[in-house]
Amino acid sequence: MMLRRLLGYFPASLAGGLASFGAVYALTRLLSPAEYGFYALALTTMGIVYTVSVTWAEAAAYRFSGAARDQGAQADHIRTVMGLLAISAMIAVALLTCVILITTDPVLRIALIAATSTMALAPLLNAAQEMNRAHHRVSRYSTLRVIQDVGAFAIGTTLAWLTGLGPAAPFVGLACVLALLAVVEGSRLWRESRGGRFDRARVRPYLAYGVPVALALALNIALDAGDRFMIALFLGPEAVGVYAAGYGIADKTVGLLCIWAAAAGGPMMMAAWEREGPEAMHAVSAQAARTLMLIAAPAATGLALVAQPLSEVMIGEDMRDQAARIIPWIALSGLINGFVLHYVSEAFQLSRRTGLRAGLMVIPAVANVALNCVLLPWIGLMGAVYATVACYALALVLLASVGRRHAPLAWPWIDFLRIAGACAAMAVVVSLTPAIGGLPELLVKACLGAGVYILAALAFNVAGARHVTQQFIQRRAQRV
Repeated sequence: MMLRRLLGYFPASLAGGLASFGAVYALTRLLSPAEYGFYALALTTMGIVYTVSVTWAEAAAYRFSGAARDQGAQADHIRTVMGLLAISAMIAVALLTCVILITTDPVLRIALIAATSTMALAPLLNAAQEMNRAHHRVSRYSTLRVIQDVGAFAIGTTLAWLTGLGPAAPFVGLACVLALLAVVEGSRLWRESRGGRFDRARVRPYLAYGVPVALALALNIALDAGDRFMIALFLGPEAVGVYAAGYGIADKTVGLLCIWAAAAGGPMMMAAWEREGPEAMHAVSAQAARTLMLIAAPAATGLALVAQPLSEVMIGEDMRDQAARIIPWIALSGLINGFVLHYVSEAFQLSRRTGLRAGLMVIPAVANVALNCVLLPWIGLMGAVYATVACYALALVLLASVGRRHAPLAWPWIDFLRIAGACAAMAVVVSLTPAIGGLPELLVKACLGAGVYILAALAFNVAGARHVTQQFIQRRAQRV
């Protein structure tokens, strides 16, 4: 079941990865370091505002969708969510408008104005996608995600190339695609909710569940990307561009793989929790944890091993040297954050203790600000990197320690050690490969590393890899 759903979500993950890599490749060449820094600051600002004002309704759309369907109240659920989304979108636009009014730099202001155009379109599409995920509509979810990511990348980079929009171009491209998809999914939701009504009785539990989720995610964004504002304050927008370029490759790659694994595992854990209880969820969570580590750990290790040739290929010349130093550390932080967001946080969402999770996330967020204030003036850009890794590790320990009291998530340490062994074998072989530079080195090391990891995973029988492979060969032989 897990493998089938992973394959179903794979096109969405692949498209997201290609679009992210493509955006870094194109925009670091089409924009100056300062312009790319302004783009990163606008993207972070938009993410925080959107998360605080809108994400709570999207979280409720996902969490309560299964229960509403089982109760025959799906139409009321959709109409209630749509009404809440409309209010949330207006709040988001108002908040971002306030930020625009106090922004002094004209380039950043234009980028934020373009970002505002997405606020009225994204909530409806994202909520529809959350309900698609809750109902296991894998094909529809993946198709829409591919169109969104590829379309936004194509239009945004074309506008950056042909027009003078600068850091605003990617946001305009995203808004164009969102306008189309919001009409498609909005029409579908309206048809599916025919006969339903806005149910005020649902608002309070949706708020009680969703608002803490949004606050926790906003704190996670502050921990994830808030240091860009600190970098801009201490080192300037050019340093933000360099940091965002390295971060965009490493964190996005590992993060998208974690989202891919969680897209299959998260709904299965929720279904087991609601229908069969904590013990059944514990068994499913072990499979989810193994899958997450099996996919994300080699990606993080591989990025660290090919940081130099990867930056030479993907990042503009003005930013690549410092970005190469950042990539290995950000790959590690991406792996830790993957478990924070997509595994240990599930304990609080399943038990509906999202307020507790939000309170706990305050600690690493504040620690990150404090560390940046100390490390950035002292050791420069790498100070922000070290602070990010340390604070994500703190968040993982905090959430895992407290969350175990509310939902019994599994920690399959034997499988984790086997995966670590496979990654170590890959690291040894790749590190002994001669450095020839550029694309040839990247391709050789990537292919060699992937091959060694697969062989080592089979040798260590990671997550029953030998058994799965034998079953696949037997089925193929029977078909022949």
